[in-house]
Amino acid sequence: MSIRFSRKHSITWRLIWLFIILLIAFTLVVGILYNAQMRRQTIAHYSQAMQRDAHAIAQNLSEWIAPSHYDGLDDTRFIVSEDTLTPYLGFIEQLTNSTVYIVDPYHNVTGYFSGVVQTISNPLLPSYLEQSIALGFMGKTPFIQAQMDGETHLTTCMPVMNVKSQVLGVVLLTSTLREQGYAQVPSTTVLLHSLLFSFPLAVLLAFFFSSMFTRPIAKLEQVALALAQGRYETRTNMTKSDEIGSLAHSMDILAERLEQVRAHDEELRIQQQNFFSNISHELKTPVTVIRGSLEALSDGVIRGEKNVRAYYDQMIVESRWLQRLILDLLELSRLQNLEFSLNISPVDLTELLGDVAMSANALCERKGIVFVCEEPTTTFTLSGDYSRLRQMLLAVIDNSVKFTPAGKTIRLSLSSEEPRITIADEGIGIAPDEIGHIFDRFRHTRDASRESTGLGLAIVQEIARRHSVVIDVASREGEGTTFTFTFPKITN
Repeated sequence: MSIRFSRKHSITWRLIWLFIILLIAFTLVVGILYNAQMRRQTIAHYSQAMQRDAHAIAQNLSEWIAPSHYDGLDDTRFIVSEDTLTPYLGFIEQLTNSTVYIVDPYHNVTGYFSGVVQTISNPLLPSYLEQSIALGFMGKTPFIQAQMDGETHLTTCMPVMNVKSQVLGVVLLTSTLREQGYAQVPSTTVLLHSLLFSFPLAVLLAFFFSSMFTRPIAKLEQVALALAQGRYETRTNMTKSDEIGSLAHSMDILAERLEQVRAHDEELRIQQQNFFSNISHELKTPVTVIRGSLEALSDGVIRGEKNVRAYYDQMIVESRWLQRLILDLLELSRLQNLEFSLNISPVDLTELLGDVAMSANALCERKGIVFVCEEPTTTFTLSGDYSRLRQMLLAVIDNSVKFTPAGKTIRLSLSSEEPRITIADEGIGIAPDEIGHIFDRFRHTRDASRESTGLGLAIVQEIARRHSVVIDVASREGEGTTFTFTFPKITN
């Protein structure tokens, strides 16, 4: 017997691809999130630095433009001239890496335009700069981030005030992340580098982990194939504590059960073979005797009325024996068939004991055996087939009578503590190596008479099994044998 497994959808490759996809996706997500987080932290850092620089510039300009003793503004826009602002703006732009503009209340903007410091009235500025200037004149210190032309523009504004906290103008700082020295990595570059890094790593790890996962599965597959081929002694011998280890343990239990079943089947096969061999042997003797007697009578070999009568008597004895053997076989076959129903009804063990005692006493009297039945002190009632239970007990007593010499004693008793019936004899006993075989079919463990078919105790066992009765046997050679029948727990 052979079994083949398709490799078209190998779990190894599925695990490899799944691991690769997960690792690549994880790397891409981490790369993108890391890039975004770094960008946010960088912007936050630059915003603080630009606001700090703008505040320092505003403080300086407050002294230049509106000294503490100066209470107002005249027609001059700034006390500090453009010539003075030129080196100052150049210095602070280099220091801050930002473009610096100074805006007066009339929205005249002073700063570098076309490479020189000049003042322009109401220049056209981007909306985010106009918004920042408006907030600055309101006394606020905004920081605005805007995306234009593929770059991130950062803008902050700081009001220039006099000693009376009047806003005389605003200082506007604007820059880009690139000008601040931050090299923003494009998303495509992040993805590309993440793929280049994660793919070979994912392949290596995928092969490693898939091998680690599939190795025990391959072992289980080998064991399953061995079990399918009938090698039930095969074991996984795995000691893992995970789900695969649990599966391996279950498979080992399955293999053990299969091995037990095979051994049991082999035992049943041998028993069946012995059974038919015994049947043929047991049937052969009476059939041969009857046939031989009939042929002798038919051929006229036997003469004389006395001899003819002896042959007839022998044939009657053999036919009765044959009839009893067949009846016992049919009885045993019916009891072993679960579809054969018993006549279940309430059974009083005290009444059953008395009925069995009457028949047992008659059997013992014919052989000169002393029969003692202890009077029960407790009544037990159970569900069962009265006639079958009576048959079970009488079969054991009949067996005891056969192997108990005259003058000895057979005792029958019912326990007062639990539903347990005991049959004890003072017979020849059973050898220790034979006790385990007394319920086998056609097993003659002692020197039985010709009347025994070897099926009596097998029938007893089947009746007990159908009633969930446990039979215990204790025996010592030369001293006697005790049969104990323990019935299921019942209500008194």
